[in-house]
Amino acid sequence: MTAAEAKKQGVALLGGFSSSPELDVSVLLSNLLGVGRSALAAHPELEMGSLETRFFELIERRRLGVPVAYLTGVKEFWALPFHVTPDVLIPKPDTEILVERAIDLLKRFTSTRGIPAQAGGQLPAQALDHSPAQAAGPIHVLDVCTGSGCIAISLKHACPRVHATATDISEAALAVARHNATALLGNPEAVTFLHGDLRDGLPPCRRAQPPDSTSPVLSTEGWSLIVSNPPYVPTKQAQALLLDGRSEPLLALDGGTDGLDLVKPLVRHAFGALSRGGYLLVETGEYNAAKAAEYFKHTGFIDILIHRDLENQERVVEGRKP
Repeated sequence: MTAAEAKKQGVALLGGFSSSPELDVSVLLSNLLGVGRSALAAHPELEMGSLETRFFELIERRRLGVPVAYLTGVKEFWALPFHVTPDVLIPKPDTEILVERAIDLLKRFTSTRGIPAQAGGQLPAQALDHSPAQAAGPIHVLDVCTGSGCIAISLKHACPRVHATATDISEAALAVARHNATALLGNPEAVTFLHGDLRDGLPPCRRAQPPDSTSPVLSTEGWSLIVSNPPYVPTKQAQALLLDGRSEPLLALDGGTDGLDLVKPLVRHAFGALSRGGYLLVETGEYNAAKAAEYFKHTGFIDILIHRDLENQERVVEGRKP
């Protein structure tokens, strides 16, 4: 069987089971044959050989609702190929809104320290008015509920001089994130990964002692930036989402009755853990972003903004610690 014949049969089998059967089949074939999608399109005569059986097994799993990313083990995010398993949420394009805003803030921070912004470009003077209190030294970023590590690793990839730490309640998720850090950053220690439940508090920001000392000390300044994509889907909606067989971890989706069970303690703990002038960015849903923003204000944050996603839905809440 040729790749063209396999594609035709695969698309027919997925009809009614997928909103994008041709794309799904192309991605599965490309991954299975180890060739790019453009090469696959240019060479429809490629023989499936012994991979034919495996291909139709994958098609059947896709018919049952398993996402293509879990079938291939890869999902692109911020132009990086992240390894994913059912232990982590599949990175979504909407989360790139958070990463984009975080990089804007990191460029602002580095400009105030005289460090060239990694992504290039000049910022207007008024953009530098509100930076974390510390006037020099490295910028420390904390990613809470890191999952696959897509946020922390993307930030570290874009801004190598940033010191990134990431936490998650799931040890299995942290194993995936460590794998991604090694594969995408070339160094398993490029990001510090910690196991923990955000409801118990956030880890303190640690900064190195002077060169003649090897032990870290607690910073009195706190984190420059805290980012998070926590579970924020209301319980009933989270359970309904999984009825289609997508297999994503409920632990990473379920945010309680109104979706704010984890957001509220996150905001409280982040306010205490941030440096003066530091920022918190939290991904939420269109159904609770406004309420999350109200809680930001109630907690003491200022300059609160809600950023919209690619479909113009309220998605990321931002606040600054005065």
